[in-house]
Amino acid sequence: MSGKKQGSFTGFNTLFGWAKYNSDGTISFGGIDKRKEKHAVMLLNNYDPAHRIVMGSSGANKSRTYLGAPKGITMKCGNKNSRDDGTFMIQVENGNMVIDVQNGDFGVKARNINMRAEYGPTNKEGNVTLYANQKVRVEGTIVEVFGKQKVDITCNKLLKVMGDTEIQMISGICNMTSYSSRRGKKGDMQSDIIPGDMKKKEQPPVVGGSGSAGSPTTDFAAAADATTAQISQQLADRGVSRPEGFN
Repeated sequence: MSGKKQGSFTGFNTLFGWAKYNSDGTISFGGIDKRKEKHAVMLLNNYDPAHRIVMGSSGANKSRTYLGAPKGITMKCGNKNSRDDGTFMIQVENGNMVIDVQNGDFGVKARNINMRAEYGPTNKEGNVTLYANQKVRVEGTIVEVFGKQKVDITCNKLLKVMGDTEIQMISGICNMTSYSSRRGKKGDMQSDIIPGDMKKKEQPPVVGGSGSAGSPTTDFAAAADATTAQISQQLADRGVSRPEGFN
């Protein structure tokens, strides 16, 4: 013998290749597929060749496992475990994990659902993004949104905030700008300093009457004190302590 290794037309060593099949299925070790790639192990359904498990050993599929199931896969586990046991786990050490549902819905049901984006060496990573072509709906008995640095809510058209019973707004510094202030002409009822009285036009200041009785400065100060007292009473009625630095 020449001592040359026995090989196939693809150049792979098939000396130890082995396969066994019947009318139902095939199990193969070291075979070659139509793409001229070698597999270590293949389990094939002969009634439907697309239904198979392949462990690749060459080419782009080397050390990769392919599972094809044209009619779907059902996995059931944890029948004998308790609620706190680690029953089913998928761990990806490096690379991305993609779940692509091309023509159907993706549903998740559990007692609690916790999603965390916490890996990454810099503050540029650790983001959660939700995108929808139409609607994103968040519904619950209690909904909380908290941002350590900033919460930004932007809408190109209608931004609607509604509280059927009550709306509470507490701020250190509150700046509110209307469309007329930014783009158009200020209305007759709109003051340059404080919001105008919607019932009547703001009275012009009395010349030389700064701080005198009946002057706009005195009226504004009295109104501010009355508003502060009213807010304090409302907070007290609801058992809410006055925020630190609130004047």
